[in-house]
Amino acid sequence: MELEIISREIIKPPMPLNNDFKTFKVSMLDILSPDSYTPITFFYSMNNNQQHSHNATSRLKLSLSQALARFPMVAGKFKGDSIHCSNEEDVGALFVEAEVKMSMAEFLKAPNLQLLANFLPLFIPNGPLEKAVQIAVQVNVFECGGIAIGASFLHKIIDGTTMSAFLRSWAASCEGKMGKLVCGNFNWGSSLFPTREIWDGYNLFSPFSVKQGKSSTARRFVFDAMAIANLKGRAKSTSVPNPTSVEVVTCFIWKYAIKASRSCTSTADKKEFVDPKWGSTLVHAINLRRRMQPPLSKNEVGNIFWMNPAYYEASNTDMKLADLENTLRQSLSKINNDFMQKVTGDDGFETFLNSLQQLRELYAKSWETFLFTSWRNMGFNEVNFGWGKPAWIACGGSIGESIVRNGIVLMDTATCDGIEAWIVLDDETMNLLENDSEFLEFASLNPSVKLA
Repeated sequence: MELEIISREIIKPPMPLNNDFKTFKVSMLDILSPDSYTPITFFYSMNNNQQHSHNATSRLKLSLSQALARFPMVAGKFKGDSIHCSNEEDVGALFVEAEVKMSMAEFLKAPNLQLLANFLPLFIPNGPLEKAVQIAVQVNVFECGGIAIGASFLHKIIDGTTMSAFLRSWAASCEGKMGKLVCGNFNWGSSLFPTREIWDGYNLFSPFSVKQGKSSTARRFVFDAMAIANLKGRAKSTSVPNPTSVEVVTCFIWKYAIKASRSCTSTADKKEFVDPKWGSTLVHAINLRRRMQPPLSKNEVGNIFWMNPAYYEASNTDMKLADLENTLRQSLSKINNDFMQKVTGDDGFETFLNSLQQLRELYAKSWETFLFTSWRNMGFNEVNFGWGKPAWIACGGSIGESIVRNGIVLMDTATCDGIEAWIVLDDETMNLLENDSEFLEFASLNPSVKLA
């Protein structure tokens, strides 16, 4: 695939920010979050109108500027534990224009996940964090007129909910839907979870960094509505009579990822050095906004999530889906009102430290650890810039050796009745998983994407 970069520029808010929006204090959860970018790419067919596609670029620039004014905290730069928007050099988002020398239908017929990186502007900050833009956008125009909008969001204060709020507000401005415009709030995170001294250099994603000398492979698997219904039937029990779609897909992937991990040659070679009692840990990123009393707005900016572990004992060699479901549900249920009262109370810092210590101890005695996050029902499929809903949304892009391992993102399919699972595992484990016939009975490996 040939892609040519046409231009790069910094898009700024339409007017200087007032004094109320010059400095923003980050939270402890922001400090614990990684410095990498979260990628997402939206594909729009544009009805094969190339001229309309080029005109759309101007609208995207103008509306991006307007969106930055409504979310000033994501337009600034980091300085210590604050974000500064004090002068014009501090603010803005990177905007890249590119032309793709092929049709969108041709690309989506057999999506090449490694090529997705070409549609994205950034993966890791190019230099110190203090100089990094928090949002970078690349508008890719195909020969047919279709547009792929690739966006990179710095995870330091932008979690999935913040990303969705910003994108939907930007799209509403571009579409001219004034009733859908929202403004980002940055009030609660730093007051509920103030910064404190924690383990130097530690972040919540440290255990999922690729080990030196190893590389990872990303794959996309799709679970349709029928597969999910069948998995729910297998996963339900008297303990959990109503498993959710996200839960059953999570547990199904966990089961077969464990199986693949323990069948690897590299794993077999080290069995004599590994405690046979070691189990497997799964952590799911949990949005804390809706668990607050009263719930926080979806427009509250920052990393307002936590990761609670589920641990599966290695002695349970016969992994039943219902058992994994029960283990996961018990874990998720611990992030309850009692937990939220503790973390937002006077002893909140100690509660977080204890949770972090529990995570570290489980990681240390686990044969493998998997990180799941769900983007389902977050409104990404509703991101309409004025030319309809996206035909497809991709959440990854390979850059050779991935910076993450054992990470899984669950997303809605375009029809919203299925789940796309974007899975990153080390090369050998992924090779076993993608060739497991039992796994492929329910999961389709990287099927074609149909344009409307």
